[in-house]
Amino acid sequence: MKNDLRKFLDRGLHFRERFSSGSVNIFIYFVVIAVVGSGLLQLPIFYRDFKPIHYVDTLFTTVSALCVTGLCPIDIEKFNMGGLALLMLIIELGGLGLIAFFSIYIALPAKRLSLVSRHVVKDFFVSDVETNHVNIVKQIVIYSLLIQLLGGIFLACILEENCEPNYLFFGFFLSVSAFCNAGFAPWSDSLHHLDSDIPFNSVIIFLVIFGGLGFTVMQDVIYWCTTRIKRFLFGTGKKHEISLHSKIVFVMTLFLVLIPSVIYLILEWNNAFKDLRFPSKVMNAVFQSVTCRTAGFELVGEGSFTPAGTFLSELLMAIGGNPGSMAGGIKTTTVFLVLCQSFKTSADVGYLSIFHRDIDYSDTDKASSVLLKAIIFIGIVVFALLLSEHSSIMAGRISSGDITFEAISAIGTAGLTRGITPLLNPLSKIILIVAMYGGRTGVITLSLSIPMKSQMLKRFVDYPREQILVG
Repeated sequence: MKNDLRKFLDRGLHFRERFSSGSVNIFIYFVVIAVVGSGLLQLPIFYRDFKPIHYVDTLFTTVSALCVTGLCPIDIEKFNMGGLALLMLIIELGGLGLIAFFSIYIALPAKRLSLVSRHVVKDFFVSDVETNHVNIVKQIVIYSLLIQLLGGIFLACILEENCEPNYLFFGFFLSVSAFCNAGFAPWSDSLHHLDSDIPFNSVIIFLVIFGGLGFTVMQDVIYWCTTRIKRFLFGTGKKHEISLHSKIVFVMTLFLVLIPSVIYLILEWNNAFKDLRFPSKVMNAVFQSVTCRTAGFELVGEGSFTPAGTFLSELLMAIGGNPGSMAGGIKTTTVFLVLCQSFKTSADVGYLSIFHRDIDYSDTDKASSVLLKAIIFIGIVVFALLLSEHSSIMAGRISSGDITFEAISAIGTAGLTRGITPLLNPLSKIILIVAMYGGRTGVITLSLSIPMKSQMLKRFVDYPREQILVG
């Protein structure tokens, strides 16, 4: 009896050690803000007509803002200035607030990072958690706030020229929403009425891309610029080399902006972009390739795109942004490693080599695992939504293609929709809430694995090898 009790306690302690540190802290952080935020949004003072919406819609909107997604089941103009300000605060809490929370958590006196917490901080924020992690996080928060401030000033000036009466507040709201890749706009039509404003859209594109680079890359760029300036002005300082991770991020970001832009321009020239002039067509094509990867703003309605253009949008939403950023999705580096590993032949012996650097087997294995789990997760969410919306699909109010698009958008925290979000029933909205949370915290939910007994035993035992047919 005592031995059975001891085994039970040991298993409970092992489970607690694995799940109660970083991952549980982030879960608690999201749950607390979601509950408090949705409770506040139930107050009539945040609405123009002083009539709060249904609680499921309130919770959905709160989680969408917290997970920097952008899906909204109601008309955004139903909120007054106070409601939009609260929404902007929730967006910031889902972006930089998460970093601030962890910087306080790891800075507590006598606080030592467990192995799991160390991996959580590395995956979410910065790669170097062994030394100066608090100072690095502080620098990231300061630089991020500075970029949002400058972006808000530029956007406010442009909106003032467009005779927008609330140009100052809307400028900073859009700056926060764009940098955090949230995709919330203060107008019912998102950004449709600004589809030809090239300066405005250029600022939005810059904020979205910079916010989606990732904090490790941001840290790397800051150090690179600082050392270059010191060497140029004073001739001192060590030379800082851009890391392999940052190089891959830059290559994938450039590729996923330029190539899809050209494809969108060809596919939608006489379709979604048919009413636009040539410069606006080019801008809209670039904007679409950027916004699909977790930003969520719209210049042209998603329902006006061709089937091929819609498929490309779904592919970009599934890929998402970069690790350690505001973005969700499978992540660019994951897709990059899987593609490189897939084209590696049996003649290529040893580690996968990229940019004259060898990639550890653990990284390629993790990338393959995350990709497979993400595909399974997308499949489960789509299947659940198809079951939940069976009657609407059979009645012709919603199509299965719309459901697939909505599911991928939620998991990739892209926030784009083909207009079905308000039509979904409460169960479907709850499914999407789980999908948005899974997409935002994908590094944890998709990468965390529970060691099985066979895996533990494999450390001490070698089984006979046997080949199977593949392909």
